[in-house]
Amino acid sequence: MSRLRIGEMLVQLGHLDDRQVQAALAHQRQWGGRIGGAIVRLGFLREPAVLDALSRQLGVPFVELGGRHIPPNVLALVPRRLAEVRRVLPIAVETGGRRALFVALADPSDLGVIDELAFATGLHVRPVLAGEEDLDRALERHLGIPPRPRAHRAFASRPDAIELGAPASGGKGRGRVN
Repeated sequence: MSRLRIGEMLVQLGHLDDRQVQAALAHQRQWGGRIGGAIVRLGFLREPAVLDALSRQLGVPFVELGGRHIPPNVLALVPRRLAEVRRVLPIAVETGGRRALFVALADPSDLGVIDELAFATGLHVRPVLAGEEDLDRALERHLGIPPRPRAHRAFASRPDAIELGAPASGGKGRGRVN
């Protein structure tokens, strides 16, 4: 049985109508990225509503990290470099029975990252969904890992996007391609 698409799910939940989903799909085709990002960028929904629906679709919990306190012993379970490269944050350990590590990710369906975390920690990894910007702020606050640049977020996933340099002297004219 196929999984319900996020746009269809948001329509069923009464958060969007079909026209908004079609507009988001058109935005996604033109600018790339994920449909959830398009829905948020177009102002149809706020990110937590999209992430809540996505967590239902994926069958994983959604967490807002905000000002959440994470004990240092939990943070120490994942090597800092792994947390930085994979953009993951350990948030809790479940004891009893089989010890499990709850890890916040922007993409909890990435089985490669989950396997890498399980190998590095020796623990069963339970992924939870977090918003990218919320996760970036939490990584900076807890581990001193700076956020990834978000300057041209709409173009971030487009392989054909290029960065233009600063404008030519005098402030007018065309930028340079670096």
